[in-house]
Amino acid sequence: MRPDCLLKAKTPNLDKLWQNGAYSFSALTDPISSSGICWTAMLTGVWHEKHNVLDNEYTNPNIAEYPHFYHRVKAQKPESKLFSVVNWSPIHKILQEGDADIANYLLTDEKVTGRVTDLLMNDNPDAMFVQLDEVDHAGHEYVYSVNSEKYLASIEKADTLVGKMISAIQNRKTYLSENWLVLVSTDHGGSQNGHGKDIPEHTTIFYIANGKNVKKGELKQQVNVIDVAVTSMKHLGIDTKESWNLDGKVVGL
Repeated sequence: MRPDCLLKAKTPNLDKLWQNGAYSFSALTDPISSSGICWTAMLTGVWHEKHNVLDNEYTNPNIAEYPHFYHRVKAQKPESKLFSVVNWSPIHKILQEGDADIANYLLTDEKVTGRVTDLLMNDNPDAMFVQLDEVDHAGHEYVYSVNSEKYLASIEKADTLVGKMISAIQNRKTYLSENWLVLVSTDHGGSQNGHGKDIPEHTTIFYIANGKNVKKGELKQQVNVIDVAVTSMKHLGIDTKESWNLDGKVVGL
């Protein structure tokens, strides 16, 4: 999702999150702006030179040295319940056995959202990674542009789904005693009908952080996709070690 298109589309749910949270609409993703590379950067906290996912085939990921951040959470807090629900299944190729208690792949964003709301209402996750894919489909099919009504419509649909998930969090019986951090970002932008280049239209993304521990307002420092995993671990009380050699930093807390 392009940040400029997010700002143009009618997105009341996402607007509420960033207007009451910390945000950047000039964050950066990996210079190789393809899905596999960028989602891996988001979930490991390191750039492609370290995680070694260089395409969407996930040929030889370096998960032994730079695992999914769930792996690090489980090592320190093995009782943590960690869920991952995605529309694009290759994301789960970097999960090692035991990293996620639930790892679901569903074929539509609606089904992903249904599963997420069910888990939030009827289970007790400590962390959940959710991936919606249909905004990217719309960019490929129509065009990634502020002037594409169909692309903007796909963003508006995604916003509705985000709203359902936020409602599910807020409707939890234990919500008032819980401390949720909601992070919203994307893997890459796009132009024309594609992405993958090291150009601003492809590498500029957004970052939104919302929760009790968030310092509200526009983030003045450079924010990167790799900051998502590191910020998540900080919120979960994980002691990040220098030996992990992470590239990301804590942003917005």
